[in-house]
Amino acid sequence: MHLYDFVSYCGMLTDKARLDAYTGSLRDSVGPDTIVLDLGAGTGVFSVIACLLGARKVYAVEVNPLIRLVEETAKEKGFADRLVVIQKHSSEIELSEKANLLVSDIHGGLPLHESGLESIIDARNRLLTRDAVMLPEAETVFFALSEAEEIYEKHVSVFLREYEGFSLPAADRLVKNRWFSARSDKERLLTGTAIFAEIDHRVNSDTSFASDLRWEVEKSGTAHGFRAWFESRLPGGHSVSNGISANTSTYASPFFPLSFPVAVKEGDVVNARINAVYEDGGYLWSWQTKIEDPAGLVKAETAQSVIASMIPDSKSALRRSEFFAPALGRQGEIDAFVLSRMDGENLSGDIADEILERFPGEFPTAEKAAERVYALVERYCRG
Repeated sequence: MHLYDFVSYCGMLTDKARLDAYTGSLRDSVGPDTIVLDLGAGTGVFSVIACLLGARKVYAVEVNPLIRLVEETAKEKGFADRLVVIQKHSSEIELSEKANLLVSDIHGGLPLHESGLESIIDARNRLLTRDAVMLPEAETVFFALSEAEEIYEKHVSVFLREYEGFSLPAADRLVKNRWFSARSDKERLLTGTAIFAEIDHRVNSDTSFASDLRWEVEKSGTAHGFRAWFESRLPGGHSVSNGISANTSTYASPFFPLSFPVAVKEGDVVNARINAVYEDGGYLWSWQTKIEDPAGLVKAETAQSVIASMIPDSKSALRRSEFFAPALGRQGEIDAFVLSRMDGENLSGDIADEILERFPGEFPTAEKAAERVYALVERYCRG
């Protein structure tokens, strides 16, 4: 799980289009009987706005400790009794009352981001009323063929050049089989848009998606890859997107490169099989592409996958085998000992003293030992 730092959150707070859309939808949706669950609350900006709009109760759920800063704001604004901060993953919590409004802007460049969809599905099933309002209520993921020489040069070609006789042949596989975030004012879409996934958060139960997409080239040029983007639709007619025209968006800008640039003309046909498989809290993307002229002559055919960009690790493969007999290393032994002492009776300070004595040389100071204990308490302790 990736935890954003404060500067990253500040970037989100300066995205006026995003803030306006969510604030407008909250204004249309929040009333005196509204109980809000702010999932992945970040800095808590939407939690504060919901309180200012008169929500009866707001639960700000966020694993990043930065969420604690919003408690000061709640005290200053006079609604500390209505804003409850929960610094845990949503799958680990229960609410004393079910929420009837969910706000969940859990994104990277697409709504298929880390465990976001899984968290929304779990929250809807366990923590919301059946008629709960959801922000966003639906999202669409789009793809289009892109001419982006500047992007391809900066994120692909530059890594494949020989320098003073040095080159890495394996780098070709590594750099061409991953998507990255990139924008360029010179980018052109050579086709219309195709819908990869339509996600209605009110009913969706899927975390993995696959689609066969087809385009006809509308503008002659050189194809360098696929531009992907999303549109979030919120109650009240509000929306937010990170499409090619959204130059000020703070959301990532996903670009899926082709294995090599391909010259295309109007009327050429592009077919792509795109898969996004959710596994272990993240997505494994793959994209297979065939480009043909109007007569059916194949101009290019490629198969790419993020799996191919991963460097094989024999040790890791062995550890994932059912025949591996795991044994704790030194750090695991420390954690196991701390957890064994968390019985509701031993004090954290005493446990820190014990690991200092039991594991000499592992902690340079008593403060570092205490930090180790506090981190495990924060992660595993009840309440």
